[in-house]
Amino acid sequence: MVKKVLLSILILVMAISTGCAGTAETTGSRPDILSYKANTTRIIGGNTIWLSWEVAGAETITIDNGIGSVPAKGKIEVKPPQITAYNLTAANRHGTIVSAIIINVIPVVQPAVAPVSPPSPDKEETHEGPTEGDGHVWYKGAVMVGADGHWITLVNNPAARNPSWAELKAFLSRDTTDKQRYVQGGFTCGDFAEMLHNNAEAAGLRTAIVAVVLKPANLPEGVIKHSLNAFETSDKGTVYIDSTSSSQGLYADKIVDVAVGRAYIPVTIEGRQAWTDMGRIEAVEIFQW
Repeated sequence: MVKKVLLSILILVMAISTGCAGTAETTGSRPDILSYKANTTRIIGGNTIWLSWEVAGAETITIDNGIGSVPAKGKIEVKPPQITAYNLTAANRHGTIVSAIIINVIPVVQPAVAPVSPPSPDKEETHEGPTEGDGHVWYKGAVMVGADGHWITLVNNPAARNPSWAELKAFLSRDTTDKQRYVQGGFTCGDFAEMLHNNAEAAGLRTAIVAVVLKPANLPEGVIKHSLNAFETSDKGTVYIDSTSSSQGLYADKIVDVAVGRAYIPVTIEGRQAWTDMGRIEAVEIFQW
């Protein structure tokens, strides 16, 4: 009996001392999202939709964009003000799984870029708008903006270098970009990509910002724009990192295989989150170091 007690204590001490998510658990599984759907994914502005779901094996279940905690099975009416992704996050002690439903609101929101009017010849010296080469992200004569309307600005480090894959993972484990909360109209994918770029450059790691066009399966009309980052690693080649989190602020660093025609399926690097297919990659529109 004493030996059994000592063995149990030893196992407990080993589990606590690992300090690494997932290493102490050898049994059990993450929750299972049995269904998550909307009665429609395309509405006229001002109308409502119904979200319904059923989840098994979860200790906590939340839906973002103001919904919050929900039961294992339910239905709720929402009125999205614009194109909106409703992320359902189910978690237990074995891990987390996230599923998203994207609702397209007519008129379709255009890409997150704002036209920049050139200054008139007689006022060129006082023009305060962004200019080419000043760190802003340009595409077809427009500059990319964040969710709150600010100009996305890349701060590059002349001494930055291409990291190894191990160095990149070590940086991502320290960086807090993926701990930020996704806030519609306040902090979204472009802001995550801007923050990760500037944090990486400050740490001496050369990185690029990337914008892709996605066609979700549950969005029959229209597309969405999404932003992420790219690193040219010394041993793994070009690696695409998506640090966009949900409104819960998950540990959300993910690696993505980015190629036109492929499904955009983020794969978590650390932790125990699972991320669903965001849609087919239609185009890579911006790739800027």
